[in-house]
Amino acid sequence: MNEDIYFAIIGDIISSKKITDRNKIQKELKDVMAGINRQYADEIASDFVITLGDEFQGLLKSATLLLEILDRIKFELEPIEIRFGIGIGRIETEINRKSSVGADGPAYWCARRAINIIHSNNDYNISKVAVEIENEKFADVVNLINESLHVCDYMEKHWRKTQKTLIKESVLRFGHDTKIPQKELAVLLNTSAPALNLRIQSSGYYNYLRTKKSICDVLQKIGNE
Repeated sequence: MNEDIYFAIIGDIISSKKITDRNKIQKELKDVMAGINRQYADEIASDFVITLGDEFQGLLKSATLLLEILDRIKFELEPIEIRFGIGIGRIETEINRKSSVGADGPAYWCARRAINIIHSNNDYNISKVAVEIENEKFADVVNLINESLHVCDYMEKHWRKTQKTLIKESVLRFGHDTKIPQKELAVLLNTSAPALNLRIQSSGYYNYLRTKKSICDVLQKIGNE
């Protein structure tokens, strides 16, 4: 039995039964998973894989880049929408680095509960990410984290199209780094640096990034307890 604490992620395609070309979406999902497994290899305990036609999962060793990974998956799969359940806890089966299929334990049970929380308690019908933890002594902290994640989802829902395009490009190129090379990004988006800066400020993007970074820091501290 492995007593280390892991961060399990279950992703679920929203309204997957309404998708007409399921083969195309599944191929895109496989390609995105492969890219995540390559780019974040050092963070991953067990590779992200498709488990069902509309679900995937993966296992992380740390929470340092957890929300960056989820944002990258989300943006790469647009316009398909994803909900994510994050579970923090132990894995009680052998961990296979190449595939998380078959892995089991409280981390995955918590991730499944987190998905169910989104289904049953989705404020404004926009919440996409929730966290659950095996260690109940952190329940109050996790409640605060989930409320913070709801606020991030609410912010994102109200971004204008130009703001969303900017943030998507920034995340896919620079991750959650707040030191965004604005001149480079302005050229990519065919706009001026002052216009880009105004768009960043009006979107609250830096607040969004700092909130998610703080959440990851707290999750990592919980995992280290």
